[in-house]
Amino acid sequence: MRIVRSKLPIFFHRRLLLAVVAGLAASVLLGAQLVVLTVVDGAELREAAERAIQRERYLPTWRGSIIDRNGVVLAEDRASWSVALPFEVISGKRAQDLARRQAQIELGLETWKSLSPEDQAAAIVGRVGAWNDLVETLYEGVARYSVVDRTELDSRVDAIRQSISRRVASVHDRQRARFEAEQDDRAGASDAIFIRRPIAEQVQAHVVVTGLTDTPAFDVRRFASELNQQAVAMLGTTGSVQPFIELIDGSMRSLPEASRTIAVDQSSLPRPLRSDEPATLLLTGVADHIIGRVRDRVLEEDLYRRPFHREEADGGVDLGGYRAAADMIGARGVEAAMEDQLRGSLGVERTNLETGEVQRAMQEPGQNVQLTIDIDLQAHVQGLLDPRFGLSRVQQFHAGWDTATGEPKGSKLPMGTPLDGAIVVLDIATGEILAMASSPTFAEGNAMGAAARSTHAPFLHRATEATYPPGSIVKPLVYVSAVTDRVVAVDETIECTGHLLPDKKDQLRCWLYKTYNATHGELDAAEAIKRSCNIYFFTLGQRMGLARMASWYRKWGLGTHLDTGLRYERMVRSNQEDGSKEWVPKSFGEGRGFVPDTDSLDSQRQRGESIMSGIGQGMVTWTPLQAANAYATLARGGVYQDATIIRDPALRASNRTGSMALDPVACAEALEGLKRAVRESGGTGHTIRYQDGQEPIFDIPGAVVWGKTGTATAPPRRVDGDGDGIFSTTPPDERIRGLDHAWFVGFAGNERDDEPRYAIAVLVEYGGSGGRVAGPIAAEVVRALQSHGYLEGGSS
Repeated sequence: MRIVRSKLPIFFHRRLLLAVVAGLAASVLLGAQLVVLTVVDGAELREAAERAIQRERYLPTWRGSIIDRNGVVLAEDRASWSVALPFEVISGKRAQDLARRQAQIELGLETWKSLSPEDQAAAIVGRVGAWNDLVETLYEGVARYSVVDRTELDSRVDAIRQSISRRVASVHDRQRARFEAEQDDRAGASDAIFIRRPIAEQVQAHVVVTGLTDTPAFDVRRFASELNQQAVAMLGTTGSVQPFIELIDGSMRSLPEASRTIAVDQSSLPRPLRSDEPATLLLTGVADHIIGRVRDRVLEEDLYRRPFHREEADGGVDLGGYRAAADMIGARGVEAAMEDQLRGSLGVERTNLETGEVQRAMQEPGQNVQLTIDIDLQAHVQGLLDPRFGLSRVQQFHAGWDTATGEPKGSKLPMGTPLDGAIVVLDIATGEILAMASSPTFAEGNAMGAAARSTHAPFLHRATEATYPPGSIVKPLVYVSAVTDRVVAVDETIECTGHLLPDKKDQLRCWLYKTYNATHGELDAAEAIKRSCNIYFFTLGQRMGLARMASWYRKWGLGTHLDTGLRYERMVRSNQEDGSKEWVPKSFGEGRGFVPDTDSLDSQRQRGESIMSGIGQGMVTWTPLQAANAYATLARGGVYQDATIIRDPALRASNRTGSMALDPVACAEALEGLKRAVRESGGTGHTIRYQDGQEPIFDIPGAVVWGKTGTATAPPRRVDGDGDGIFSTTPPDERIRGLDHAWFVGFAGNERDDEPRYAIAVLVEYGGSGGRVAGPIAAEVVRALQSHGYLEGGSS
């Protein structure tokens, strides 16, 4: 009997085996994918998921205050509002999304889904124009209610759009490169697709206007509400739309001491200006060249120097960095020089939309910066340069009277012409700047027309940025340098013959010979300084030679930045040899002055420059600040304590240290000459002459003064004769030539101890005589030091 075996179990087992194998294969694949999702892509996916449920908001910070030496606030942030626009509005995505939403509402969702992609696109295009018009209305309203020029607003919006678009491209390029590298590292084929994800800036609002006070901020808020209501009406729904405009807390810069009314004593002025009644002056822009200003526009150079979003890592931010469009940035003065200290850092608030949990990292406010200036003294000194006060206007006693006829001498500038200038007051012991004025001020410049701005250059800080030939005020420094180098004996006399070159009487002359055909005769150093004899100092310059003169000028601080706390750097595009442009730092805020380089001059030119440099003429230039600083160094016997305007030593630049090792006897002789120049008859800073007599310039009870006057060659001055605001080459518009700048530099101290305490530098552009023009201003500076308690003998 044959036994027949059923095949059913065999087929069953085979099928079961296949099912198990398939199940195991699926499990392996799922497990592998799980590993990819949790291990390989886990961090990235978690980050994406967290972004979807988190809202991030930056908390505004505020700049530190700038205060004077006595704690008076000179610049501070005041609460205000800023206008921000979502990036999807700026980029145009909001208009596209709303057009799509409108089409879906009007056609119905089912009909919308049944349309082909082409028909959907056509439906969106047909509606997006109206939404773009709404966005245009938005820009018009923001410009109107925040009082920002529409062109400027468009420029800011465009800057945001371009900056973020560049960053999106950069981030996505890095993300794609990392994605492709990860795909190459994975075993086996992969059909994964790279997906671009929005970066943080694409889902944030960006500030376009800052510094709104309550009234315009309320107008913007009302306008934003009306705009949203209009959008809802256009959709034809009872729903809502995301705000088109956001108002956020912000700040604006306030200068509490910028305007001051002062009363200045006139009882000690030169006779034609003298009055028993004080002059009451409303000053604008007090210390504004020192404090500087801020701007609310981020430039490309700012984004390069300190970007908010760092390029080296996705999502990395510098909370003290700059974002495109609107931000508060120091642009001039201390605001610029101390930008990183004043700026502060934003805070961050992250809200989990799922749990409601809020995490905050609080903002860090900027650091306060205390200056060395006394704002009361600063205002007083600034008032002395105000043309309304009279000392900085062309006066007849500036030109003088003809000694033979008694007739008034003519002046190349019309009587009453305002004269621009600068004053520096420096504490000799500490190097601290107590006052530093430049006229006109920023504020006065803002009120000028184009021609006046061209003539007066109000935005130039004359005390620190403008450079001038020193003229005779360098003569004491030249003498001390020559003695220290053993080029001249400390007690050696030199004869003034009227002209340096025996056979050329019309060249290299002494001012006395040029004016009166007379000579000074035999002079020692103190008498040469007192009388400002050119021949004495021509001779020293000739003996020294240009290389040695240049070396000493550099020791006195010329040709370099003093780094007082006003110098700042900006990034500028520089042309490279290969035709490209690279960012390089460039210094602003402090002039270096100029010292001639012997390598660039032939031997004959060097000989000429060495002679001229002995009297502060030729190629050499410096700033009024450098002048005061050099004289303070002389008063300290050559010890460096360079000028500073920053009170906190930790915030100061690394100034020069050490000593010039000056000959002490020469220093004493130089100070003796400076004292005689203002105390004794015949001194260039002693007397103002009038038609019917004379009077001393520095008759100041309780105070002792040392000083040197200087008259330095000035470039032609442009004059807008017809007042049309346009300069031409024919009269009445003209260039007046043959003018000189007026200098006075010296010291002031108490009569009780006869020690120099403060260095004073006065520069009056196109003033002419240092004694008759700059001297009376310097005398009033000394009286201001008395009245504010820095010197004894004042009336208050």
